[in-house]
Parts: sequence; C-alpha cells; structure tokens
Amino acid sequence: MAINNSINTNVGAFAALRNLNSAGSSQDQTQNRISTGQRVSSALDQAAIFAIAQNIRGELSANAAVQQGLNQTAGAVSVATAGATGISNLTQDIQGKLVELSNPALTAEQRGIVQNDVNALLEQAQGFVDNASFNGTNLLQSGAGDLNTLQNESGDTLTVSGQGSVGDSLAALAAADFSDPASVLSNEFAAFQSALNNSLGELGASSRRIVAQNDQLQGISDATEEGLGNLVDANLGREAARLAADQARGQLSQLSLGIANRSPEVVLGLFRS
Repeated sequence: MAINNSINTNVGAFAALRNLNSAGSSQDQTQNRISTGQRVSSALDQAAIFAIAQNIRGELSANAAVQQGLNQTAGAVSVATAGATGISNLTQDIQGKLVELSNPALTAEQRGIVQNDVNALLEQAQGFVDNASFNGTNLLQSGAGDLNTLQNESGDTLTVSGQGSVGDSLAALAAADFSDPASVLSNEFAAFQSALNNSLGELGASSRRIVAQNDQLQGISDATEEGLGNLVDANLGREAARLAADQARGQLSQLSLGIANRSPEVVLGLFRS
C-alpha cells in the first residue's frame, strides 16, 4: 500500500528532484550544442556518428594537403610562365637587333653599338630565367627537371614538364658567333624562339590542368563539409527554443520540489492541538 503521508519518505520530493535533475542535464546538453554549434561534438553524444565524422574530417585534412601541394606547384608554374612571357617580349627586340646587325652598311662603330644592345637584351633574358624561381624550383633554367605533385588522395601524380630547353637555347644563342648574324637568325635564334614558344604552350597547359584539378578537389571538399555538417551541426534555432523550454521546466521543477518539501509540515500539523 502506497504511503501517502510520511516524514521519512517524501515521494513527491523524489519525483520533483528527478525532474529537476533531468531538466538540468538537458539544459547542459543544449547549452553545449549552442556553444559548440554541434549536435555531436564528442563520442559521449553519439559514438557511431562521432566516429564517422572523425573519418570525414580525416578525408578533409588529406584533401587540403593535396590542394596545398597543387597550389605550390601552381606557384612554380605561374612564376615560370611570367618569366617565359617576359623573355618572349624581348625576342622581338633581339630579332630586330640581329636583323639590324646583318646590315652590311653598318660601320664598325655602329656594329659594336648594336652588338652591345644584343648582349644587353640577352643578359636581361638570362635574368628572367634566373629569377623564375619559386620555393627553390626553377622550371626554365638549364637542366630543369619535371615537377611532380599529388593530384588526389589515391596517390596519383600530376607532372609539370621542366622547360630547361629555354635556358639551354638562350645560352646557345648568347654563345653564338655574331659575325654572321644571318646564320644566327636561322639557327640559334630560331631554336631559341621555338623552345620558348613550346615552353609557353606547355606551361599554359600545365596551369590549366592544375586549376581544373584544384577546382574539382575544392568541389569535393565543399560537398564533404556539407555532408559533415548535416551529421554533426546543431540547429541553433531549435536548440534556442529547447533551451528556453529546459529553463522553464527547471524552474517548475524547483517550485514543485519546494512544495513537496513542505508536505512533512502537513503531517506535523496532524499532531498539533
């Protein structure tokens, strides 16, 4: 038979205390979700979802590392392209000076002046080659090797061909015998111009490949982050409403506990005369 009136066993207080503890625990969880912005922030929330989320975060980190490598390679290609473009802009002047140098009407003094102009232009071009370095990588200098970088998490690589032919052909042009400018134009200069144009084409194609691969990885990363958010992110609007409800429930539980704790006084009143 249930005890309706007792001093030692206050059933109403027990129930009110349970409700108060439940409201406090729910309020703590809701406040944690609001402060972190996550519905699942640890294994204590939902172990299975938390484990899945951790794996997804690992994939995002790996993807970011691949993109960082691609960005470094893109920097080397961009610098090399800028250097090759600068050299290409000089070829018109070099060609013009070589044609001018082949004019038999030039005096020895005039020939010397034009030759100095050619040498200055070639030195400037060599400066562009020397300066086309990014993070220790120079794709235009003589002997430049291929540049390999990861293009995905599977370990596939993207290769940017070294354009050492630019440095080689420029060195050959600078060492040419300018006493026969027509021969230089037909041989060393033509070879230099061809190597430069081919390099510009290769560098442009490599740049487009890197941009396309980076765009794809970024798209995958964005979609993955969206999926991760669907798994673990909290609905802050709903959590705010829940927090208000938890606070109200806690206040009502405190009021109920106070009422229940006064019930023994009713029992004591039975014995007053």
